[in-house]
Amino acid sequence: MPIKSIAVIVEATPPGEARIAFAARLACAHSAHLVGLFVVPMLTGGHGAESFVRGHQALKDVIAHQRAREAEAVEAAKRSLSGVCGRQGVSFEFRSLEQGEFGDDLALNSLHADLVVTGGPSGNGGLPNAWSAEALLLATGVPFLLLPDCWTGAAVEHLVVAWNASREARRAVADALPLLVAAKSVTVLLVDPGKNSRHGDEPGADIALYLSRHGAKVTVEQIASNGAPVARAILDHVRQSAADLVIIGAYSHARAAQMVFGGVTRSLLREAAIPLLIAH
Repeated sequence: MPIKSIAVIVEATPPGEARIAFAARLACAHSAHLVGLFVVPMLTGGHGAESFVRGHQALKDVIAHQRAREAEAVEAAKRSLSGVCGRQGVSFEFRSLEQGEFGDDLALNSLHADLVVTGGPSGNGGLPNAWSAEALLLATGVPFLLLPDCWTGAAVEHLVVAWNASREARRAVADALPLLVAAKSVTVLLVDPGKNSRHGDEPGADIALYLSRHGAKVTVEQIASNGAPVARAILDHVRQSAADLVIIGAYSHARAAQMVFGGVTRSLLREAAIPLLIAH
């Protein structure tokens, strides 16, 4: 399925503007519509004295001041999105969501996108502190592209698929197929393939053939972890190969009534310095 609708979590900050620019370039490359989602911050406590006001009029003034600041934040976010999209010539729209509506509205808006672009694990990516892209991924099933704040790359041309022959990895390949087909190179990366019976007699051969039939330029690489964590082996290879994007399938399991990612996924989320596309 082609990528025709991309949602991006908007912030009027340098990382937020870099994220918008990245999403706009992606939308331009795929002739997609870009939806900017801005979660209005809770701008309380503009001045310490506001916490001690008394009287009906004084409270009204504080509330009015807070609403004015929130309106300024919305306008700044809207300007960031419209400015970048105008320069890129990308079809776009802006939607602002109140904090109290986050649980329903942001998930609902994400459901209608082919891909959601948000910030990496070093910050909250424009989401409320109590939430994360991982939580939204598990709630919606929509693939998420996490862009680290430190990322300065301009394009998605050299992709790595972390392949373990699992259902989740297969889902990630399907969700990322338009990116894989458009890439200059795709590496199907297998770590310690001999330890995984699902790979069969020729590890990576079948998924590479599947991708090549769709038009992707694919190579297969098998590496050994040599006792290191699998995530570290993946990241070391990615760094050496100068890849632009890692595609992974995230599995989860129930623990204390909460969905928790597996160890490799958590480590990649914590340590990766390049964009990650995660599907579940």
